[in-house]
Amino acid sequence: MKITDKMLHFSISFLITSTVFLYCNLLDLSLLLCYLLSNVVAIGFGVVKEIIDLKWDWKDIIADVTGIITSDIFIAIFTIFSH
Repeated sequence: MKITDKMLHFSISFLITSTVFLYCNLLDLSLLLCYLLSNVVAIGFGVVKEIIDLKWDWKDIIADVTGIITSDIFIAIFTIFSH
């Protein structure tokens, strides 16, 4: 199976969101702030990557957003079951 650019956008956004959320949570920030910071950082990386490519592709941004939403859902599920 060939790994596509969209798969990389999805997975990297997923990992960035999860990692930033984890560190925000470890710093004892509010849950809302953890979600906000992790989502902004992840979409920021996606936008910067598109700017560096010099070729804007909305499908890459959609892959980023999908990775972020998927990560948020996983985080919400694990947060509910951990309390």
